[in-house]
Amino acid sequence: MSIAVVGSSNIDFAARVTKLPQPGQTVLAKEYKSGPGGKGCNQALAVNRLGVSPIFISKIGDDVLGRQLLATLSNEGLDTSHLIIADGAQTGTALISIDTAGENMITVVGGANMTMTRGDLHEKQSHLRDCDFLLLQLECPVVAVDCAIKYAREGHAKVILDPAPVPDHMVMRDLLALTNIVTPNSSECLAMTGIDPVDMATATIAANKLHEMGPETVIIKMGGKGAFYSSDGQIGLVPSFVVSAIDTVGAGDCFNAGLAVALHGGQDLADAVRFACATGALSTTRNGAGDAAPTLEQVLALLEDPASAS
Repeated sequence: MSIAVVGSSNIDFAARVTKLPQPGQTVLAKEYKSGPGGKGCNQALAVNRLGVSPIFISKIGDDVLGRQLLATLSNEGLDTSHLIIADGAQTGTALISIDTAGENMITVVGGANMTMTRGDLHEKQSHLRDCDFLLLQLECPVVAVDCAIKYAREGHAKVILDPAPVPDHMVMRDLLALTNIVTPNSSECLAMTGIDPVDMATATIAANKLHEMGPETVIIKMGGKGAFYSSDGQIGLVPSFVVSAIDTVGAGDCFNAGLAVALHGGQDLADAVRFACATGALSTTRNGAGDAAPTLEQVLALLEDPASAS
């Protein structure tokens, strides 16, 4: 059994500021840190730290940042044999500002991520057909994401889609028609359905709209309100965990990684969502994106702490 991740890889440059800049404003940062990022890379690192070695398919440049990323992932023990080196393209970067409350603003330069093609995925098709769960996001060309889904569905994989950044409605509908599990946050859910999921009632209505587009399972990440899930007539709201958040970058990616690992391990949906919530919550207690992913032992400790549930 295996988990595959197809998606973006970046080097993040994160600056810590007192407040986020307004248009036309210059603010001074206290410090900055660089490290691995990109939604695909974040998910792959998180899956790996949770004890499952993923098949990670991504595209990086043949440049200094690409070599830095390769070294970092290798030091983490992540299998880099499925990474694709792009000729003539820069490794993706993200420029991040984070304020004292942990909120962020991010500018992404896709670089090599945006050169992923159907041909790249064709060369990896056997791995996609053989995986049990496929984690996807939308920081690579939609044609590549669509191709990965189709190869995975030729096997027996469950497709878990983080619909970020949300594309136009027609593209989104085409992808959702092939998706098993979709995991928007509140703002993405609003963009996809026109409904702001502020409570169980509105989340249920939004989830029903998403079910109509294809996915049998809908999970809405609602921040401090927890995570709502809907599948086969079963609905629920898993409360968030009480942690001291300092950086929310990558929390959604860690959530999806935790979800895939829990489902891969045979947990039912409610327990898997709770495991995912704990994974995402812990990631906010550390700086960085991929670097902030927790270990399995840390997640289990939080799950066993009754004082942590809000």
